[in-house]
Amino acid sequence: MLEERSLILGRRFVLAARSGGHYGGLLRAECQSLAAGATLNVDFHLHTTESDGLLEPSALLRTIASVGMDYFSITDHDTLSVHVRQTELLKKFGRRAVTGIEVSTNTGDREVHILGYGITVGSNELREILSDRVAARRSRAERVVDTLARQGVHISMSDVARHCAGEMIGRPHIARALVDVGAARDVKDAFDRYIGSGCSAYVPVTTVTPAKAIRAINDSGGVSVLAHPTRNAAEELLGNLVKEGLRGIEAFSTSHTPHDSERFRALARTHKLVMTAGTDFHAPTEANPYPGVDVADEDIAGFLELLKLP
Repeated sequence: MLEERSLILGRRFVLAARSGGHYGGLLRAECQSLAAGATLNVDFHLHTTESDGLLEPSALLRTIASVGMDYFSITDHDTLSVHVRQTELLKKFGRRAVTGIEVSTNTGDREVHILGYGITVGSNELREILSDRVAARRSRAERVVDTLARQGVHISMSDVARHCAGEMIGRPHIARALVDVGAARDVKDAFDRYIGSGCSAYVPVTTVTPAKAIRAINDSGGVSVLAHPTRNAAEELLGNLVKEGLRGIEAFSTSHTPHDSERFRALARTHKLVMTAGTDFHAPTEANPYPGVDVADEDIAGFLELLKLP
């Protein structure tokens, strides 16, 4: 195990050099604790072109292999298609690859995403809430395009479709179309100005509640986890979500400050939740050219135990 971890670290040093030292500080800390096996490099929040990611599944898996992650999960929005279509590629990673999904839900006043891990692909419980997702997402996109047009911002569904390689149309596809026509500086600006929750052209994609998604994931043999708890003030709902059966919280992310992670660690202890880590990786960026988060193994030990992983 120690030799394998040394090889993985060697690959990460090469990547750090290529990326201008992005991993440098994390790698130094990991090397110092390698002998004790104190850290793991994981990413339980990854997207591909099967939803709104920019990398095809094969390209993302090549990136994961080059980084040398200990564990990972592809969690495309509202679909398990990557885990159906890419079984042979995923098998090569053995137990390091965890089946996953990110389910979009709505509370009535905000959108909340629930991650599901270790679920049974094809379960009736999940099929019930996912069966109309392709049509619902297309309908939502059409309504957003119409709303934008009424506000004087003109893009077409063809503009949006050019950015969508799969069946699942997401808001990032709409955002990229807005960037193309000069209506937004970048994807973040498009969300902030037009299509983010509470913005003028925001349209919810689903009526599925967080409670329903949590039950479907848990009943499918999976582990339900609150995604990016800082977004849309989702952490405010944590107490109620726990009552509905939520089992974990995404405590560690490249988008979290150290204070955020400490707060989520404390909330996890209070509510007896397991902790996970993920980057919500959609594509390489200057800030995050590669997926992966280095975490203390003790912080995610409970999560790995629920998944029956070593």
